[in-house]
Amino acid sequence: MPVEVECDFCGDTVSRPPSVVERAEHHFCDKICHGKWRSEQMDSRIVLQCDYCGTDFKRYEKKLRDDQTNHFCSKECRGRWQIENRPQTECTNCGETIRRIQYDIESADRHFCSRECKWEWQQETATYDWESTPNYGPLWKERREQVLERDNRTCQGCGRNESELGYTPRVHHIQPFSGFDEDQLELAHHPSNLVALCERCHNRWEGIPLRPKLL
Repeated sequence: MPVEVECDFCGDTVSRPPSVVERAEHHFCDKICHGKWRSEQMDSRIVLQCDYCGTDFKRYEKKLRDDQTNHFCSKECRGRWQIENRPQTECTNCGETIRRIQYDIESADRHFCSRECKWEWQQETATYDWESTPNYGPLWKERREQVLERDNRTCQGCGRNESELGYTPRVHHIQPFSGFDEDQLELAHHPSNLVALCERCHNRWEGIPLRPKLL
């Protein structure tokens, strides 16, 4: 007469001949449950807790770096944690505490919490004189703003916008301005030759070595 036993993987009740029950240490309702149970028993991964959402997850120990101090269950959690734990600095205009990536803090002397703060600071200090911009001519101010609006005031290299950067992206000449003659300002400043870039992407485009990233 069959004996009812519990599947060691899913817990369902299954019937087995007494002789089978006596010989086997573990019982399963089918090959699928048996396979899943074996996979779990052979799993050499260690259980970690996500530093952002707190969820338990598994990783192979050999894939963890010796200097790794934070662990995340997904790329999404890693990205959110990095945003919330960016280094802090202060807005040059109002003094509000803001977060920026390390490179942006190191590559600029001034940081702003908003576009409004930047314009307010520039108006008060008059640090940018459009009329004295070397060789760019009277067309540049209008064309620069036009390209910034076209590119949604967002770096076309990394995709970070003005709010995320904390400053207005540069407007870069794709074909260097120095390659045009004095009577070719319209061509040099044509929107098709201009693109909005952050400091980091602009330096990459210009071939300027990046500062080493601090860990």
